[in-house]
Amino acid sequence: MRYYGFVLKANDEIIRQNAKIRLKEYDYDSNIGAMNRYLYMNLTNGLAFCAYREDDDSLYCDFSFDEKDYSLTSAYNTILELLDEVFLIKTIKEEPMEITIEQFIEGIEEGRRHGCCGTFHNIIHAANIWFYYDRFHNHDYRDDRFVSMNYDEMIIKDRKMADQGIYHSSFLKELDMISDHKLERELSGSVVHYLLSARSIDAAKDLAETLSQQLYTAGRIETRRAGIISRIKPNLYIYGRFLENIIENNPGGVLFVDLSENLGNSPSEYTMTAKYLTDVFKKYRNKCLFVFLYNMDKPGFSYYILPEINKYALAVPLKEGTGNRESAVNYLNMLISESDYSAYSDQAAEFFEQYQGDSFTQTDVLEAFETFGPWCLNKNVFKAYFRDPSESFHLDRDENTESAYEKLNKLIGLDEVKRQINKIIVADMVEKRRKKCRGSSYNSTSMHMVFYGNPGTAKTTVARLFAGIAKEKGILKSGVFVEMCGSDCNSMVYRSVITEAFTAAKGGVLFIDEAYAIVSEGAATVLIQEMENRRDEVIVIFAGYTDKMKEFLTLNEGLKSRIPYYVDFPDYTPAEMTEIFKLMVDEKGFSATDSAIKEAAFIFERKRTVENLGYQVW
Repeated sequence: MRYYGFVLKANDEIIRQNAKIRLKEYDYDSNIGAMNRYLYMNLTNGLAFCAYREDDDSLYCDFSFDEKDYSLTSAYNTILELLDEVFLIKTIKEEPMEITIEQFIEGIEEGRRHGCCGTFHNIIHAANIWFYYDRFHNHDYRDDRFVSMNYDEMIIKDRKMADQGIYHSSFLKELDMISDHKLERELSGSVVHYLLSARSIDAAKDLAETLSQQLYTAGRIETRRAGIISRIKPNLYIYGRFLENIIENNPGGVLFVDLSENLGNSPSEYTMTAKYLTDVFKKYRNKCLFVFLYNMDKPGFSYYILPEINKYALAVPLKEGTGNRESAVNYLNMLISESDYSAYSDQAAEFFEQYQGDSFTQTDVLEAFETFGPWCLNKNVFKAYFRDPSESFHLDRDENTESAYEKLNKLIGLDEVKRQINKIIVADMVEKRRKKCRGSSYNSTSMHMVFYGNPGTAKTTVARLFAGIAKEKGILKSGVFVEMCGSDCNSMVYRSVITEAFTAAKGGVLFIDEAYAIVSEGAATVLIQEMENRRDEVIVIFAGYTDKMKEFLTLNEGLKSRIPYYVDFPDYTPAEMTEIFKLMVDEKGFSATDSAIKEAAFIFERKRTVENLGYQVW
């Protein structure tokens, strides 16, 4: 089906004066409603019409037609001829423009609110959008438990291409190929499909929109209406008929498929849905052009589906590009020109001066564009101070108190641990400098750690202090410290337990004590996935006995490769334990005689070889 909106020179009064029928026989209260009902009753199958709003002498209308039976011209002329013949409406104020299903439904719902669309449900079925209406609008049928994906539509617009320097050479070559091989006939079985990868889904979607414009101009797709499915859940294969309805409703169109896994799900859970999507692709590959999108750093479940897609059709891989500063500014200028801040597009270069480097990906520019709005308002409207967007935001915590770094250095003993922490701080400074010099395309290493040591060797204390140090030194943003036990990850709902822990630890440290208690391979897989996906915002510290921790790291080969730092916590010497004893006595508000201190030192010396001494002493 195709859906269009246009504007007539008419209103309720003009219809009353000109109508050649008895309007009250069709709608007693509304002349526009009477016209709507008359057209519904006299239009042939495959056509639907609704006038839904009047504004002075302007009457806003939508219509739909089945592309198998009508062209845009024939459908439009059929409706105009009927309007002219019965209501003497001849003048068109705005020619038809293609609209989405959602816009079509919004129009007829507005007509129902104005009392001029008594044929509402009839039009829903005549326009063949009952499946969409029941899913998104009809509360009698909608059940969010069965929502297996998100669906949106967009109208492909004519957009001026940004500076070509920002695009990858393969992408530009494909645009030229499309332009040079325009189709003068309907879609055939030789249609080409696409795999678009970028460092963000937003960049992939922007590429897809530019690609679709060229495809429409070249006749490769027959409509400007493009479908976008995202937030796909692993149960799509159970409730997937809605997807097939979408494709069948828009033959000759394009469908963007975001292959990111839904939040809280692992790519390995998508094997059945990947098979289902492959079957859908095989079934409709000659009727719909598919564009698969994925984040090259977080590819979701693309691994499970893309190799299969290539078996059944030609799928052209394309990816985002990298350009110099001039190309990046030109690309940013285009994005601003298409936004609510178009009047300030000439400020793109000034705004972009805040971002260092000479090389920028499309993702870099799109992320910068997200901060242009506040910058623009502060500069041009509020005239207020604005922060450099390249600086990280840090939460204020424990201000005007002794720093966590000072507290660490005041801890008794742990000299080697302190040296290791200082090395980690220096390593982060080096990484930041490299990223600054090489640009945001540089992939910095993770900072996850393992703390080895016997009980009572201050692993938890140091981990908590490190969270504060990381905040103070700009390594992390909030300094939040979240503690959990390895056994927490063995429950039936381990996935939600782990993802919730990472969410709570955002901007800080997730401390997993007795990590060797994790025995579930599934939990280890989810841990690795979250450690990788959130490595820029959460540092994971595993802690436990030395021998047991080494055994734990063999649970999944991916663990070792994601943990660059291993900190060994030695046992305290008797002299160090004596100093700790004196501090504990003082903190409790007591005092100890010299003989009591000597006796304590003697006990520590005698018990130093006792297993699990930390549990007994502390």
